Amino acid sequence: MAPKLSDSAKSTPSFKQSDRFKQPNNSKQSDGFKQSDSFKQNRFCWSVFGLWPGKIPEKYYKFFSFAYLMISYVVYNALLTLNLYHTPRRIETLIREIIFTFTEIAVGSKLSMILFKRNKIAAIFEMIDREEFKGNDDIAREIVVKHNDYYKKYLLLNTVLSNFTYFSQVLFPVFGFWFFGNTLDLPICKYYFLSDETRDYYFTSIFLYQSFFMYGHMMYNVNIDTLIAGFMVLAIGQVKVLCHDLENLKTDKSVGGQSIIDLQQQYKLRKILNHYELLSEYCDRFQDVIGRTMFVQYGIGSGIICVIMCGLLLPSSLETQMFMVGYFMAMNLQIFVPAWLGTQLTYESEALTTAAYKSEWLPRSERYKSSIKLMMERAKNPVIITGLKIFPLSLATYIQIMKTAYSCFALLRIIQDRQEQTGA
Repeated sequence: MAPKLSDSAKSTPSFKQSDRFKQPNNSKQSDGFKQSDSFKQNRFCWSVFGLWPGKIPEKYYKFFSFAYLMISYVVYNALLTLNLYHTPRRIETLIREIIFTFTEIAVGSKLSMILFKRNKIAAIFEMIDREEFKGNDDIAREIVVKHNDYYKKYLLLNTVLSNFTYFSQVLFPVFGFWFFGNTLDLPICKYYFLSDETRDYYFTSIFLYQSFFMYGHMMYNVNIDTLIAGFMVLAIGQVKVLCHDLENLKTDKSVGGQSIIDLQQQYKLRKILNHYELLSEYCDRFQDVIGRTMFVQYGIGSGIICVIMCGLLLPSSLETQMFMVGYFMAMNLQIFVPAWLGTQLTYESEALTTAAYKSEWLPRSERYKSSIKLMMERAKNPVIITGLKIFPLSLATYIQIMKTAYSCFALLRIIQDRQEQTGA
């Protein structure tokens, strides 16, 4: 991130706000609005699936959390790994197993993020509810509300798409079995380490076990991926609010003489500088929270997309094809959305320099000008969100991931063609 503001900039004249140019009281309009409420669904799902105690006393919740995660993640993945080891070494049989194995690696990094950085995430929720992040006028508040609405719509879209993918993999085959007598397979993996007799005897129990915990892992993905996107969307909204405030940092000559006007402008500038400092701290905080998770997700994502593309070329049932298409779209969203938002955040933060230059800074005092110049210098280093400080979350990174996925896909197709020729 960019260097911190110097003490001279932070200490833009300290004085009590005069009644003659007091800012409008927005408490009635802003008291009932909390940006953290946009993440209610996320926190509710984390509570249901053992990650977030919420209002439940932690001393009781931790027992439920430990037991649930042991059964739903540790045992689940131990069986998944054992199954992968016993899977026949043919591409058409390996594809499904590899997809879910790769997905579980990404899920593990997301679970670790919530479990081990829970306090940092809670601090971010408290931070976005501060008055500085609510906007000083109607236009600024409209920007804030609009970006919260953007996040809620994305959360709804992601939830609907992911549930459709889940139902196409789990419920649609069940309906086909009930009504048309189609063959019903296990939704995740076939547990090749079991004998056919054992698998058939416990089929219903295994089916329910895989289906239930598959849904939980899907909701982990949805509500943690959207949390990351939500943090970035709110950051973009705050940058736009800052640009608006800077561009409208103009003189109100009706308040009195030149000295009063200077004090008013210095007060407004100080509020903007404090907001900018808080925004930088907010970006640093959520960068610290999501960095490792995004590194794992982007690394694993190219492999999952590659395997899905291979799977789409293989003969399969309609339900499996629907699952593959839906899962392909969901995986692209998991990679594309943070990349696009990262690009937007960098682009919008670069506009702060232009917004500061548009303000009425020429007739102001030298101290005022020095503060504006320092902020403009700092804004020359835009906000860049990274994956473990190795690569930026940007559209260029997304393109490279898709190129890598396609290259691996082409290589696997060559291997598959050679296997078919050898078998023939």
